[in-house]
Parts: sequence; structure tokens; C-alpha cells
Amino acid sequence: MKNYIVGTIVLLGAVTFLSGCGTEENNDLAQLQDIVSSDTESLSTPSRPAEINGTIASMEGNQLVVKNEVGREVLSDEEREARKADRASMTQEEKQAARAQEMEAVEVDDVSVVVPVGAMMIKGTGTGDGGSMKAIFDDLKEGAYISVWMDGDNVEAIKIKGL
Repeated sequence: MKNYIVGTIVLLGAVTFLSGCGTEENNDLAQLQDIVSSDTESLSTPSRPAEINGTIASMEGNQLVVKNEVGREVLSDEEREARKADRASMTQEEKQAARAQEMEAVEVDDVSVVVPVGAMMIKGTGTGDGGSMKAIFDDLKEGAYISVWMDGDNVEAIKIKGL
């Protein structure tokens, strides 16, 4: 009799467990996809230029040392598009020479930035369409070029532009 009761309890437990793994998974997956798609639609950096632009020189915990480019020319969207159109006809060597000439006037200053938990971080999708996707802290690597928007002493947003 005891074996019959124990067997019934085990069988009911297994049925209850397995029924929890049934069709709800599809609903959970659909909900997760909705959350991800709505989250990526709202990704954008502040409209003003970033306060810090440069490469990550070192990382310790959540503190970054960024080689901030001081005195770099800030272009409007129209100026950036005009420069892009001008360079479209240049050879790779000419593009590199123009970039080197621009960088001669830029000074580099080390800036320490503490990245708080939950700070908005984005990176390119890698598809070449100019789209962005959410980034995580592990995407930040020494040598990566980033832009950092500050709100006082606090990090508002980070965009990872390249490695």
C-alpha cells in the first residue's frame, strides 16, 4: 500500500513538473522577443556631442581611464555627411593621410570614468547599416574607441565605436 501511495505521489509530481514545461515556453519566448525588440527601438545617445571621446587606456573594475581627445573638431550631421562624400572618392592612402592630418591638432588627456551599474551602453550592430544595439560592460575592452556622455560627474551614456 505504501509503495502505491509513494508511486502515485511521484507520478503526480512528475506530471505537474512536465506540464509546467509545456506550451507556456512559447508564450515566454514571444514575450522575451517583444521586450528585446522594444528595448532596441529606444536606443539612442543624447543629441549633444559627447563630453569624452577616445580610446580606453586601462580598466580596473568599473573604472576606465580614457585617452580623451581634446581640441578635436566637432562636426554637425551636415558637415559629417559632406566630409564623408568628399572622402568617398579618395584612395585608402589619401583617407589615412587626411585622418593623420586631423589628428595632429588633437591633444590627448587621460580622464578617469566610473561606469555605474545600469548605465546605458550601446554599440553598432555590425551590419553596416548604422544601427545600434544594447551593449554590456564586458563589451568594453582596452583599446576600444568610445564616446561618453556625462551628466555632471555621472555617466549618462556610452557608445562603443570600435576596437
